Amino acid sequence: MRLVVFHYHDRPGGVRAVVERGLPLLLARLGKVAEVVLLLGEQGDPGWAGALAGRLGGVGLRVVVERELGYRPGGKLGARAQALLRAVLAGPEVLLWAHNLSVGRNVGLLGRLPTLCAEVGAELWMHHHDWWWDGRWARWGDWQAAAVGSLEEALALSVPVGPGIRHFCVNRADLGWLQLRAGQAAQWVGNPLPSEDGVPRGERREAAAWLRERSGGRPIWLAPVRALRRKNIAEALLLARWAGEAICLATTGGASSPEEELGSSRLASAARRQGWHFLPGVLAGSRGGPRVAALLAEAEAVVMTSLQEGFGLPYLEAAAQGKPLVGRALPQVQANLAALGCRAPGLYRALPVGSGRCDEAAEARRGAAGRERWRGVLPPELAVPEGPGADDFGSLSLDAQLEVLGSGRGLPGEAPRPQVPEWPLEARGEHWAERFWQRPPTLGAAEPLLAEVQRRLGDWMERPLLWL
Repeated sequence: MRLVVFHYHDRPGGVRAVVERGLPLLLARLGKVAEVVLLLGEQGDPGWAGALAGRLGGVGLRVVVERELGYRPGGKLGARAQALLRAVLAGPEVLLWAHNLSVGRNVGLLGRLPTLCAEVGAELWMHHHDWWWDGRWARWGDWQAAAVGSLEEALALSVPVGPGIRHFCVNRADLGWLQLRAGQAAQWVGNPLPSEDGVPRGERREAAAWLRERSGGRPIWLAPVRALRRKNIAEALLLARWAGEAICLATTGGASSPEEELGSSRLASAARRQGWHFLPGVLAGSRGGPRVAALLAEAEAVVMTSLQEGFGLPYLEAAAQGKPLVGRALPQVQANLAALGCRAPGLYRALPVGSGRCDEAAEARRGAAGRERWRGVLPPELAVPEGPGADDFGSLSLDAQLEVLGSGRGLPGEAPRPQVPEWPLEARGEHWAERFWQRPPTLGAAEPLLAEVQRRLGDWMERPLLWL
């Protein structure tokens, strides 16, 4: 068998972690793979591919890079890219493990790949980490540029059904509606569990010294995230300051786009002006820094205040290392943790703000202006819901969050505090690879997904930080 692993790029992040942890497990389960092909639209870190090759137990790894398979706005897949795909996928027994096509960053590839696999006889496993309709509506123009005429058509292309196609989601909460479309050909797999091997003592000492040098010896709360709006870093900073003036919040990653850079810079500037202890993006652009696992091992606590989470890996990593964890109890993450026998008592559902802690009239104007902009972006099948109805720090825009942070006033109620997750050793067995073979892949009724997308849009509009 030839196992082809596709992702748009090899940048650090959740998908790369799933590939590097999961690929050896899949090889052991399949047992007959003669070659692995790593198919990328962009390669920026050849060292990662080299390290991955060393973990495959002697199975050869070939790296194929084609820019047309990376992030591309609109249009059809070109003849050269199609010819390359045919060559890579042709053969008597080929399995394509394709990651995050459903994020919609290459509509031409997403539309052509299922048909191409059927033509050459390759099996297609679509591994869904995120969905393009979760807050990425500015890309609706890409679908129109690819001659997709309606939202219903775009959603059908995003979750294709047919013989030889299987779907795997990382969040158990997605499984019910995904099976409406794909039947038992859709399964939940979660994410590969963190290694039970601890971080070596010497590496931990080096990470501890590295952190002390940057924090001035202050205790570190670590948010192992990039500077994305949905990661809600201002809330992590609020929790750290609420817990003690000496605590320093550190985040691992930087911004990944110009629009994210603006918000990240504003938060960092406010922290400098106010004297808040904040180390944003300590590993951004660094090739010589510690591993995230080592930083997590030496942090006093782990903070996960995301408003929408596609992976949930840091929750499991904190649990595996026995680190105190504080953060939001997101439905999809909670469902995953429960399925894996892990309970995180340090998670909270909301952080009430109370009245008078920000300019509420200005916040209402910001929300109205943002919703008006979205009305010009969304496809006609969707209506923009009205404003947020929750009194929650996570339901504020960054402007309002900075006002609350700058006021120096605490929030009503008791502060959430980090607590060590409860994850019994007997519940930690690694069955991730086996979940790919839970049931025979029978097709469903191919129900439309529009109702689910309408519901998700309403959830996003409850939190301006996700879309302003």
